[in-house]
Amino acid sequence: MNTVRVVPLLTLLLLAACAQPQDTGAGSPPGDGAVLAGRTFLSTAVVRDGKPFALVKDTRIRLTLDDRGHVGATAGCNSMGGDADLTGGRLRMTGDVSMTDMGCDPARHAQDELVSGFLQAGPTWELTGDVLKLRTDTMEVTLQDQESADPDRPLTGNRWQVDTVLDGQSAGSVPNGATAYLEFADGKVQGHTGCNTMGGSAVLGEKTITFGDLFTTKMACADDVDKLERAVLATLKGEVTWQVTADRLTLTGPDGKGLQLRAAVRWRAVRRIGDFAQVRNPSL
Repeated sequence: MNTVRVVPLLTLLLLAACAQPQDTGAGSPPGDGAVLAGRTFLSTAVVRDGKPFALVKDTRIRLTLDDRGHVGATAGCNSMGGDADLTGGRLRMTGDVSMTDMGCDPARHAQDELVSGFLQAGPTWELTGDVLKLRTDTMEVTLQDQESADPDRPLTGNRWQVDTVLDGQSAGSVPNGATAYLEFADGKVQGHTGCNTMGGSAVLGEKTITFGDLFTTKMACADDVDKLERAVLATLKGEVTWQVTADRLTLTGPDGKGLQLRAAVRWRAVRRIGDFAQVRNPSL
């Protein structure tokens, strides 16, 4: 797995300089940003230099604003964020801004830098219904509230595939060719560690899952896949915090270590849950 470290966003000054913000004008929203607090928005369109701009295939810009003034964003690979001031209809990043440093293909790396530079340039913002527009002189991003654009998936009834291993302040990608996933139903969890089939109990709470009685098959695997298995099994111990945002599930243990997973395929379980019988839901 590739190790990821958090570094300051000090390499984006050229991008920020190229994306100076517009004058807000008389029509700019006068709000202080409270209307955005606690919401997540997903991009639906991007215009750059007056022309539609296509994001990398299968990526979206995700913007999250919490009630403490922190803004977080992803653009296809790394996560970025920092404290912000949204008064006067403008998003101004304040203090230190950080970004994970996970290896990406060149196209997604360039997209991360583009979006980071755009946010640091202090775009104006305008909210109409559930549609948020951010603008600078050279770029406009239209986003929709995630609750209407891409509703949260239910924890049960989905196959959740691991794509990131969290280790405190760092994150690691899953080895190429390895597939680890979890499925929840009837107080149980079953799935695959990337190396072995696994299962056990999973008592679901509003914000926590309590795992117990885990078992796995005993197949030997390559070192990198074995490392993934150990990370999966280490997460599924005792009480773990869970959170679903759109199609992403985050499981976090008391030590800050955990997993990020993406909803892959919806399934419905055959009633013999103990024998792992599964069929694809024909209605999807």
